[in-house]
Amino acid sequence: MISAYGPRALRYRAAMGDIDAIVVEPGFLGEGYVEAVRRRNNGRFFYGMLLLEEIHDRTMTQLVPAVLQQPGGPDRHREILYSVQGGGIQMDGKSVAEALAEAALPDPNARAAAKEFLTLCPAMLVRSSAEYQRLSEYSVRRRPYELFVAEPPVPVVERRPHERPGFVIWAAERDANAALLPVFALSELHGDVTLVSADGVVPNGANVAAYTPGDPRVAEALATADVIVLTDATDPGAAIAFARAGYGIVAPVSSGAEEFVRDVCAYDPAAFRGMHVAAMMALALPASLRALPPAPPRAPLRPSLPASVAAAPPPATLVIPTFNRRADLDNCLQCLAAQTYPNVQAVVVNDAGEPVDDVVARYPFARLRNLEKNVGAVQAFIAGVELVTGGFVAILPDDDWLYPDHVELLVTAMERTGAAGAHANTLIRYVRRLGQGDFDTTGYNAGIFIETATPTEAMVATPIAGHSLMLRMAVFANVGGWRADCFLADQEIQMRVAQRYAFAFVDQVTAEWRIHGENFSGKTDSLAEQRRVFEELHPLSGRPLVTAMRNVVLEKIAARPPGYVFPPTLRLLSR
Repeated sequence: MISAYGPRALRYRAAMGDIDAIVVEPGFLGEGYVEAVRRRNNGRFFYGMLLLEEIHDRTMTQLVPAVLQQPGGPDRHREILYSVQGGGIQMDGKSVAEALAEAALPDPNARAAAKEFLTLCPAMLVRSSAEYQRLSEYSVRRRPYELFVAEPPVPVVERRPHERPGFVIWAAERDANAALLPVFALSELHGDVTLVSADGVVPNGANVAAYTPGDPRVAEALATADVIVLTDATDPGAAIAFARAGYGIVAPVSSGAEEFVRDVCAYDPAAFRGMHVAAMMALALPASLRALPPAPPRAPLRPSLPASVAAAPPPATLVIPTFNRRADLDNCLQCLAAQTYPNVQAVVVNDAGEPVDDVVARYPFARLRNLEKNVGAVQAFIAGVELVTGGFVAILPDDDWLYPDHVELLVTAMERTGAAGAHANTLIRYVRRLGQGDFDTTGYNAGIFIETATPTEAMVATPIAGHSLMLRMAVFANVGGWRADCFLADQEIQMRVAQRYAFAFVDQVTAEWRIHGENFSGKTDSLAEQRRVFEELHPLSGRPLVTAMRNVVLEKIAARPPGYVFPPTLRLLSR
């Protein structure tokens, strides 16, 4: 299944065939983000394809029209462009280099959404290795990737002898304004220059013929052309299509065309003189195809359980404290019923709330422990762990959620490696309760709980959501389990475990922390609790760096308003 968001994304979808992917343009990141959450919620592994513009190309496309409107004629225009190339021109009070750094996604929220979209995608589709390198700036870590190239339709013509060199500037999916720089760079050529653009407009004062892609005169121009000058700075598809016919190819260095086509004459979109030089070189250097990448697998491959474990899977037990939230508990047990791991068990601890016997009875893998008095979530979890005898153990609050592959991915990582524990990434989902266990999603943040920690960092704080971490039961017992006297017990045990054992890190979003008014009310004094963890439970001496890091954490907590939560990256309209 392919979901495409944006006009260009739709063209890629038409060329992809049978593949599980989300293709999104920057202006449609919200739609792609929500679809990625939906697929992960269903346990799907899929590709994400983010069609970002190349920053040099975008900036020069904005700059060149303004330059060509300056008085003084062609020599003055060249003087300005030489200065841009040398770093002597400012844009909006910034150097061109600074402007370039913000050009592809100028909105900070859009940049954050791009990072989180890629985090939600198990793997990426990219059009070239050059694009993969660019996208790494918008990803917390490098994601696995497959190459996918879609060749656009180009006219196939019989080339014939001609008396003058012929050049075709190919900007079939862009308007003439985006091709001003190559038009200007080739303005002194002694030859025939044709511009093919989406609008077919002749730039002011340019000595070129200009047509739309469907004009029959395009075929005439290609029949007597020697060189194709490409303007798309991100896509090698057109270079591949024209290289089949043996033209000389001039392409932006960022397009990745050189990866698939031999003898591409590359240019920097920010250096107009290099475009002229490349065109002259291409007259003597016809291009040819390299081997093209195979079609990617239908979906990204995921790790599988070792055969010995699959034959006799040890139990993975989720301990679920609950108090007067029957509908939430039912939803929580439903997510465990959907787990792909073959031996999931649950211990539900009713913390002296309304009866839930009938709810638990609907799930054969679940056991119930009723407490006579309300003791709070931490001690309720400890009471539930007393019923766990082996295998793996984790907490699962009754209002949070696990994706279907959560347990299997974590157990696979531990059993393949012998790691003491494993954790994955966690999405924050902001919800507004509607009653009877229903809720309205108001936002998302996939940028907080998406890292692991070194033992030193764990002595300060870890970016690991408590219910994302699963431990071997033997390890849990060895470190002494959760402390009954510590409100931050999930963080505190991570501090102890990290000093003795290694966590395997599954770099996939497999869980949700669902924030609503009832589970993050701000009633607890977080600053006092954190200070107690640092000063009473885990005091340090002779560690000045850790001490300084702890002080920064305490300062940040002190600066938070009451009831502070991490703000959503993507906000949704509520019903």
